[in-house]
Amino acid sequence: MSVLSLKFRAVQDRATNALTTSPAWARWQSLSGDRQRGIQWGVLLFALILIWTYLWLPAARGREALTARIPILQSQLATMQREADEIKRINAMPAVLTTGAKTLADTVALQTIFGTAARVSLDENRQFRVNISGIIYTAWLDHLDTALNRYRLQVISVKLKPLQVNAGNATLVNVELILADDTALTGK
Repeated sequence: MSVLSLKFRAVQDRATNALTTSPAWARWQSLSGDRQRGIQWGVLLFALILIWTYLWLPAARGREALTARIPILQSQLATMQREADEIKRINAMPAVLTTGAKTLADTVALQTIFGTAARVSLDENRQFRVNISGIIYTAWLDHLDTALNRYRLQVISVKLKPLQVNAGNATLVNVELILADDTALTGK
């Protein structure tokens, strides 16, 4: 036998001796067989109740809650995919044609197009920064289309933050939009 197995055997013997010489063990041994079985069944029942209460029941409730959320999450995923496709479409828009009929944009004109909920500013690079809070997703696209058709502008960047879906299934978003004038891009 190895030294390790001898040490293990000694620890095991000490534990057995401590158990058999304890007052609780003597009391247990003094109980009748029916009484011991009754206590064993009671302990088993108590353990099952604890397992049910603290392990199985919370897990079952969590599973039900997650199962109920699946249709909502699928709907949100479909909405996000549609919006991502729309953003890809906007980013892929060709450069705005520069015809003599189009005029240069200014902040007042863009403020009029995007409405009172928008904040329009012009930076040193002649890029228009448009921030719109709580607008319906399709409404800001219509405003953007109007601005692009009326003025010589290109979309530089778009950041959308969905807020909520209201009762009419319209998604409200916060929009950060950067538009550049043709003269700012070409340097003319």
